[in-house]
Amino acid sequence: MSLESDNFIYLQREVTVTRTDLLPGRVLWTNGDMVAAEVDVVTFPDVEGKKVAILFEDGRRFVMQEAVVEGVIDREAADERSYDELSRMDLDQDSRTIVLVVKRIGEPVLAESRECFRVRTVPLKLTVSFGKCAECELTDISQTGFAVLSDEFFEAKSIVDAALPGKDGIVVQGHVRIRSVRRLRNGRYRYGVAVFGRGMQKVCASMATELQRQMIRRTGTVGGS
Repeated sequence: MSLESDNFIYLQREVTVTRTDLLPGRVLWTNGDMVAAEVDVVTFPDVEGKKVAILFEDGRRFVMQEAVVEGVIDREAADERSYDELSRMDLDQDSRTIVLVVKRIGEPVLAESRECFRVRTVPLKLTVSFGKCAECELTDISQTGFAVLSDEFFEAKSIVDAALPGKDGIVVQGHVRIRSVRRLRNGRYRYGVAVFGRGMQKVCASMATELQRQMIRRTGTVGGS
């Protein structure tokens, strides 16, 4: 499928960095090769003329296409975003967004290192054990880590106990290292973590792959209904 308004995409600020450095955005409009997407002003400063990459679902394929930033528009949000939309874009209700306008270059190609793509899990309403909380909301997961919402505060680079659901209902316990901390307006914290240890790495990879399949099937079902 071609990009349409309200589609979610991921932007890669540097085409040379790993696929894990992806920033979520929401398409506002398209016009030929031009795409305008709403993104968080904090994570995407003014970079006119800079080459980036956009990643998106094209039917049942996850593809990448290079693009050049044409301009940045600083303005109010286009509309009242839902909770799912705010979560998928890593925003809270009071976050300030900008509109990033890019011009696509060439044709989309299958994204390499697809296993590193972050699967947004908010629509699935999943929870994991994190710190002292037995049911923290899981917001995304990749083969190397995940993100959760928690009321507890931890410093960046802290090592935290965690547990993920494995196959056949077996819970795999281990440790994660906090890579990023973001305090939300509601007082909660969003943590991005990296897993380590063979057991945690294996279950994280397995969950990411399976949930990615579920989300693709979900997208296909919604799009075909």
